[in-house]
Amino acid sequence: MFAVSQIIERNLNRREPGASALWINPEKDDCWRPVNTLCTLLKLFSQDYGSYSYLKQTGANTEFLAFPRTDEKYDWVILNLPRQKVLLGMMLDCAAAMLAADGVLWLAGENKAGIKSADKLLKSRFSVIRKLDSARHCSLFEASKPHKLPTFNPHTYREQWVLDCALSGIKVYSYPGVFAHGRLDDGTALLLDTLAQQQPKGEVLDFACGAGIIGACIAARDPDVRVTLLDAHALALKAAGETLQANRLNGLVLASDGLSELESNFDLVVSNPPIHASVKTDNQFGMRLLDSIPEHIKPGGQFIFVANIHLPYEKWLSKSFRSYRKVAANGNYKVLAAKK
Repeated sequence: MFAVSQIIERNLNRREPGASALWINPEKDDCWRPVNTLCTLLKLFSQDYGSYSYLKQTGANTEFLAFPRTDEKYDWVILNLPRQKVLLGMMLDCAAAMLAADGVLWLAGENKAGIKSADKLLKSRFSVIRKLDSARHCSLFEASKPHKLPTFNPHTYREQWVLDCALSGIKVYSYPGVFAHGRLDDGTALLLDTLAQQQPKGEVLDFACGAGIIGACIAARDPDVRVTLLDAHALALKAAGETLQANRLNGLVLASDGLSELESNFDLVVSNPPIHASVKTDNQFGMRLLDSIPEHIKPGGQFIFVANIHLPYEKWLSKSFRSYRKVAANGNYKVLAAKK
């Protein structure tokens, strides 16, 4: 059981039985079971497809969406701390909107993820705050009596900007928690410059698509290209879908933990793969995610991706592809192209 789940479980004796509860972004473990014994109703909500799939398989009442349905009210809302403060602020507003009149919020997280400073955000939204516990390098807060807040509207937190792509540029939408929220990151910029010279054709997969920048740019340059935008995070998929819609572009938006839900093969796979596992940077994380990429590339097809310049992808490429080359680089990033 994860440390955050453990600190929640060891404080369950503070709760009286009979509550209706919502747990937002629980870990991939079975801590929901002891919580469930206290509740007349327990719903789990996950913005991560891998966690959602695991929890569903364990028999939990769970759903995968960008945002919970705020028209439902709960006596008890549990929120696992996200990494980004801007995402925490948005999810606290969402949670406050779902509390019943006498409801309470529990916020739990690891010290290294920033839980120690979370009380400032709680105080800006709730009248009563108390720290329930600190253990296992984690902390647990309880909050109640939310301030009078505007009706929760996800679009309030959405960023919109224009990317110089194709003839007239494309509108990009993103939400807190989506990679490079509200901007074009340097690695993706280098990859887009490279792809502009490649003229992709056929079936294209944008793996770990984020706000859909890469796939949308490819579709904008050539409407005949069939793009699939894949990500594990519901907020990214919502942003990617809205990016396609705003630019009247066709494309499939697909939720998948890695490539677990993918059945098609592609002429080209493009990616700016993530290097984060939970709250820490993991240099091997991206390579583990990409292990099955060759299985989804047609013979003669390509995999083109950008990576931090120090990461040793070349060794993996030499084992998995017929050939590869470095097609672009700067002081921080490199673009590698591999052929199957």
